[in-house]
Amino acid sequence: MSRELCILLMNIATFAALIPCLVTLFGIKNPSRIPEHRLLTILVWGGAGIGLLAYYMAAFLESPNLFLLHIYTIFNFVMMTLIFRSIIPRKIMYILLFAYCGFASINSIWFEHLQTLNVLSRSISAFIIMFYPLVFFLKTLKEMKARHLELLPLFWISIGALFYNAGSFFIFLFSKDISPHEELWITYFGIHAVFTIFLYIFFAIALWVRPKT
Repeated sequence: MSRELCILLMNIATFAALIPCLVTLFGIKNPSRIPEHRLLTILVWGGAGIGLLAYYMAAFLESPNLFLLHIYTIFNFVMMTLIFRSIIPRKIMYILLFAYCGFASINSIWFEHLQTLNVLSRSISAFIIMFYPLVFFLKTLKEMKARHLELLPLFWISIGALFYNAGSFFIFLFSKDISPHEELWITYFGIHAVFTIFLYIFFAIALWVRPKT
């Protein structure tokens, strides 16, 4: 993958979050009736806001913006956990939220500081979130209740979350090791940009579909 293509993909990925945001504006009559839509709307608008702020700070202010990644990592984990709360036992959900948020905060304050890549936090987040879709698919196959699986928002969210987090896990894990090698770093994050673009496409589909009542 060429350097120019990787940079183009990374720029596209920065604005890809606007795709599901537009769906929330024009594609849904009343998202508040579907909990997954409501939570996913918060996630995509929060992600778009943080991403655009990071882009503005880097491109126009030329100021450090990595601290936003630390904030987004915790925000994304919390929202994804809440989105999948219907398939996670309540006690386990609270343990995951408390333990991860505590770990990520401590990690950002004392270890991987706010102006460095939060490799551990992102890797652990991706690893845990990978299991949410797997649990959803196993539960769905076991119960066999859904007649129109393609109309369930959580189905499309699960596809996007599994594809993105499984694909990005090793990129996150080794991102600090490859950062000194500029060409390799650009290639890896060009690939990550592809995962990001597809993630937001699946999120857009999830926001568009509505279960039959």
